[in-house]
Amino acid sequence: MFEGIKRKIGHFVVKRKYLHKNIEQLAYNNVISSAKDFFFIMPSFDKDFYHTLEILKYYLNQKKVITLFLPEHKYNLVPDKEKFKFISFLPHQISRFYLPEKNLVARLNTKEFDVVIDLNRSEDIFFSAISNIVKSKIRISFVKELSESYYNLQIVDKQGDSDASYKSFLNYLQMF
Repeated sequence: MFEGIKRKIGHFVVKRKYLHKNIEQLAYNNVISSAKDFFFIMPSFDKDFYHTLEILKYYLNQKKVITLFLPEHKYNLVPDKEKFKFISFLPHQISRFYLPEKNLVARLNTKEFDVVIDLNRSEDIFFSAISNIVKSKIRISFVKELSESYYNLQIVDKQGDSDASYKSFLNYLQMF
């Protein structure tokens, strides 16, 4: 009962405090392929985490600058660490309303990226807030419950399988 109320309060705070309203229209032609600086929010589930590594490899091969946002304990799971930039967080930096703490918000407010990609397949207020705290014109994610206002581009996940979902996600991103 209290979890649902806390989540609603979290969504309310994100919409009031962190949500950026894009007034200008965006042309999606080559918007991702011409971007240089990417911010990937890595998934919280381990099974999903391993399947996203193919997406990272693709963008490394495209000579993109990649910054990963992930829990500190998952840092060692990333191969070729020297090729990425990292922003990590600790579990205590998530508030009781599933929002980032002030010191993490302050650190992320200074960051600016061409594209923000949230690789979580399930709804998580914390990661939705993070994707809106950093400055970016393009925010991409899977379609999730209550996430329509947080992202510019959302991709429908029709596969239940994690591997197939991320392969189709990469194929979709390659179109832009």
